[in-house]
Amino acid sequence: MSDYSSSIGIVGGGIAGLIAGCSLQQQGIKTVVFERSKSLNTDGAGITISPNGLRVLKTLKINEDFRETSFTPKKIYFYQLNKKISQLSSPTDFITSSRQNLLKLIYKKYLNLGGKVLFDHEFKLLNQNEKKIIFKNNKEYQVSHILACDGINSPIREKLFPLNGQPIYSGYHAWRGIGKARQTEAKFHFSKGKHIVSYPINNKGEVSFTAVIKNNFNTNESWRIKGSKKELLEDFSEFNDDVFSMLNSSDEIFKWGIYVRPSLSSIYIKNITLLGDAAHPMVPFLGQGGCMAIEDGYTFGKLAGLHKKNFSKVQSEYEKIRLERKNMIESASKIQGKIYHLENPIMIFFRNLFLKYTPIVKLRMKKIWTYKIDDEIKKLIN
Repeated sequence: MSDYSSSIGIVGGGIAGLIAGCSLQQQGIKTVVFERSKSLNTDGAGITISPNGLRVLKTLKINEDFRETSFTPKKIYFYQLNKKISQLSSPTDFITSSRQNLLKLIYKKYLNLGGKVLFDHEFKLLNQNEKKIIFKNNKEYQVSHILACDGINSPIREKLFPLNGQPIYSGYHAWRGIGKARQTEAKFHFSKGKHIVSYPINNKGEVSFTAVIKNNFNTNESWRIKGSKKELLEDFSEFNDDVFSMLNSSDEIFKWGIYVRPSLSSIYIKNITLLGDAAHPMVPFLGQGGCMAIEDGYTFGKLAGLHKKNFSKVQSEYEKIRLERKNMIESASKIQGKIYHLENPIMIFFRNLFLKYTPIVKLRMKKIWTYKIDDEIKKLIN
């Protein structure tokens, strides 16, 4: 058995795991990341990082590299089918990119900070009392604490919270891809029970899109399963030529069902703490999944540094800070999904009226985007 007893063991080398690693290494705390893939997993299409996430990247000194290799939309447009409803200015710290670009930059930073990544380590079992992790390659390691950053289908969460319930199909399925378009803004297109969000991810004319449709037929949850472009184009045939062309230009299309899970009332147990999608698997309609993972990882690392690795105190304060935030974002995401996929013509009319004549979007996002983790930590410990 390899001994990493002085290191925090991070299961999962995605955004949450690597940000946690960076934050902890920055505090002088040793870490090791166990990733099930054979190399850095760069699955996924686009990602939006709003000001709340970008503040953390700036603190970790990843901000400038990320900005240089991504895109900053100046406007966000809203359409009902092909007719513009309204527009608003994006904050300057609102960046759109590809998930693989962000992940590569975080990974590079983590290694530069002295972090260690062990690939081809798929979780099998754990011994909470001995803080021992056992993997399917028959390797096992003892660590000082365990961070479960193993994603929306977290096997660690399933073992720790077996009564938490099975995933439930939300009634939506989604398509994603990267297409080509002359687009410099983020755009939302609505139709009856459908919406498409698209945004540029670099200066090369590449645009990430997610197209969601309300549908009672269960679809596989995995977002790595390729879908039929013909089916996508048929499902969204009512949109204009520009939208149709963008969807059609994607080389690869992926389709997955959006599932919901019961919200956790606690996000730690004994020597194990949940971060990212493992802690709060949520519907994606606020575009905050990446930012929440960033916030989680940074918060745990900062608290671990402040409390000199007193993990029981770190866990307690981490939960106090993150649980309320988690619950608010989960709830707001579900509500946003209902707003995006209205089917009643009268309700659609009033939604569009509010979008056109009120600052409802700005007000709704302000609480999310202005969130500052360091301020929340100061309030808690003072």
